[in-house]
Amino acid sequence: MGCDRNCGLVTGAVIGAVVALFGGILMPVGDMLIEKTIKKESVLEEGTIAFKNWVKAGANVYRQFWIFDVQNPEEVAVNSSKIKVKQRGPYTYRVRYLAKDIISQDSKTHTVSFQRPKGAIFEPSLSVGTENDTFTVLNLAVAATPHLYPSTFVQIILNVFIKNSNSFMFQKRTLKELLWGYKDPFLSSVPYSIPTTVGVFYPYNNTADGV
Repeated sequence: MGCDRNCGLVTGAVIGAVVALFGGILMPVGDMLIEKTIKKESVLEEGTIAFKNWVKAGANVYRQFWIFDVQNPEEVAVNSSKIKVKQRGPYTYRVRYLAKDIISQDSKTHTVSFQRPKGAIFEPSLSVGTENDTFTVLNLAVAATPHLYPSTFVQIILNVFIKNSNSFMFQKRTLKELLWGYKDPFLSSVPYSIPTTVGVFYPYNNTADGV
């Protein structure tokens, strides 16, 4: 026997009620399962997805540098002429976010202590030259001396060290030296215990950023 219009309406109403009932039951359960999974995987505990991505980043990070190359160093040093520079770049490095080291967890305070080794790898394919490209730049150690030691007597002594080390107001340095550090001849000639390495990011490669 066929089902008339009223029968169809009743059947539809029953099915709708059943679906609504199951939906009302399953939605809170689904929300609970999702919330539980998020809490489990987002906690910085060994074995979780969050911990794996935190220890070592999956995406590559790059840094690019442009260097201003001085074109008239002699004119500036002798005649105090207006400095002329040429911008060169980009020089690209891939930042190494190495796996974090010496990781310790405190369950009482819910904190994590760690050290993160740092490093950078030169990327020739994304650069205009090599790490051995040379630039004429200001000699920071020599240029800063009059400002750090305004005493005339001290400047006379330091000028002796500057001349004896064959240092000048400007110097030629490679990209690698400028960024990551080089032994400065002037600072090395000073008979006192002072830092002798100069570099924009020194120290960086193969160092840690503390705990």
